[in-house]
Amino acid sequence: MFQTAFKYYKSRNPPPSFEDVLLIGSDHPNLKPVRLGNIDGQCFAGLLSPSEWKVHELTSRPGLLVVANPFTAEAQRQWMTRSLADYPIPPNTTNQSGVGQLARDAVGSWWEQLQTIPTPAERRKFAKSLRWATLGYQYDWTNKLYDEARREPFPCELGALVRYVATTLGYDRFSPEAAIVNYYPAGATLAGHTDHSEDDQTAPLFSFSFGQPAVFLFGGTSREEHPDALLLRSGDIVVMTGASRLCYHAVPRVCIDAELPEGLGCSAARWAVLDAERPGAVQWGAAVEEYMQHSRININVRQVLRENQQTLQRSGLG
Repeated sequence: MFQTAFKYYKSRNPPPSFEDVLLIGSDHPNLKPVRLGNIDGQCFAGLLSPSEWKVHELTSRPGLLVVANPFTAEAQRQWMTRSLADYPIPPNTTNQSGVGQLARDAVGSWWEQLQTIPTPAERRKFAKSLRWATLGYQYDWTNKLYDEARREPFPCELGALVRYVATTLGYDRFSPEAAIVNYYPAGATLAGHTDHSEDDQTAPLFSFSFGQPAVFLFGGTSREEHPDALLLRSGDIVVMTGASRLCYHAVPRVCIDAELPEGLGCSAARWAVLDAERPGAVQWGAAVEEYMQHSRININVRQVLRENQQTLQRSGLG
């Protein structure tokens, strides 16, 4: 049932209907409003006051929380820029690390190289080469393990954001220790899977979306269960807690606004704000804007260790 739904939303000819896709933040019977208890205190820079957040739980998937975009447009641009310019550089690992001519002969980071390509068509082609980067604990995709020997410092600003969101939602003991940043060109997919490599599989998982919209499928603990479909737009947050933490999920479709029915698109204007005070803002802003017109970035943050656990119980990958 999960794979059938995945193929349906992935299809280009014929394209899928979006009539059964839930829009985060909308008034829908399958989305139960969640009342926040911790909304006092200082707001986090770039986020709306928690009193303005629209938080829902999916009634069919207890524990799956969704937060409609609480970011300002300027903050979205800042997180996009960090994801492109800062996160795909050493010591962080990417899908390009140690692979081919790019790694042997390149001068500068992937993002710096992208800026040197003169034509938009060639830039867009090169932009598709980056697919993921890992932060904090580096994830070994082959063995599906984290490695204590490759534990890097978690980015301070991202850690602060996630802790604030976690505390606001009632998870004040969450510790951000690893993240996978996924880079999706329009048309890309992510097959159905569960996230179970962390030593602590009870801690929530926080997922932030930026850029173009995507269809997100969320099912049960078996591929035989029919999944729910949600539309993730720029700034939306998904939090997998409790029973939902080990459920199957996938991204069968990354869209361009124009592909969606009227009213569902996210409009580039939602993040088209430049930070005029930052040196080089116009140049960097234009490059980020060009990339995001055809791409989606997803940052998903995990707690790897159990509470009071200092290191992984295994050494290395053995």
